[in-house]
Amino acid sequence: MESPAIISNGSIEQPRLWRLALQLDKDALQAVVWSTVEEATLVHFSLPLDPTLPQAKALEEAVYAAPVLLSDFGSVDVVVRTNAYMPVPQGLDEDTGEAVMEYACLRSGANDVLVKADRAAAPGMDVLWNLDAGVSRFLARTFRNPDMHCHASVLLRYFSRKSVLGNSGKTYAHLHRSGSSRDVDIVVIGNDGSPAIVTTHRCTTDEDALYHILGTAVQAGLDLRSDEILLCGSATDRDAIMPLLRRYAACVMPVIFPSAAFRNGREALTAPFPLVILPLCE
Repeated sequence: MESPAIISNGSIEQPRLWRLALQLDKDALQAVVWSTVEEATLVHFSLPLDPTLPQAKALEEAVYAAPVLLSDFGSVDVVVRTNAYMPVPQGLDEDTGEAVMEYACLRSGANDVLVKADRAAAPGMDVLWNLDAGVSRFLARTFRNPDMHCHASVLLRYFSRKSVLGNSGKTYAHLHRSGSSRDVDIVVIGNDGSPAIVTTHRCTTDEDALYHILGTAVQAGLDLRSDEILLCGSATDRDAIMPLLRRYAACVMPVIFPSAAFRNGREALTAPFPLVILPLCE
């Protein structure tokens, strides 16, 4: 199944047997659809967001430009990329969560920003994050019971589960590229298997990513001579940054692509990593 045909056709046979996962980037909407009863059916496509419009309006135009997204899917997940997030102890109530975000200067108190909580992103840890209120309203009225996630929560949940076994520290770096924008999401798992640091940094150059990855690993107390650095995300950036990291760290490798995700087809290799691993975190 080719993505251009899906976009122009605007329909899927028996959509309740399919899943939809969206990733809202700053300048694009990434979409992944796949069948829950057939293998090798995953399709990934990207829709640009108009930078001159408010985010909610730009998202609305992008969604209605691809009618397939309005099908009655069995389930819908939306991953939102944002730098305004914070890992916190599990179980904070809504008022405390908002106060924490304001104290950290991640929320101004404006009514157009909602504080969301991804519960149990890791053992004993929630992730608080900001969502534009207009975006929230549009998603709620357009999709049937969409599950909302911060991108950092998805990565944290997946990597913390992968790191239960073993006694070495691990620094996972997810290299994200959307248009001219580049970011590195870093999840550090300590020697005890618990998350130590979760952070996202804007990267203008490969050297920026190098600095943030190494600096975060050292800040978390990892040993660059023995602990692991594992890269995923943009293949172009991964191939460029890996040899730079190997000048300073002894164990630098790509993240092994999950075989369960690969059963959905080769397009899974080029789809956004948070969308690919999302079903594996359930």
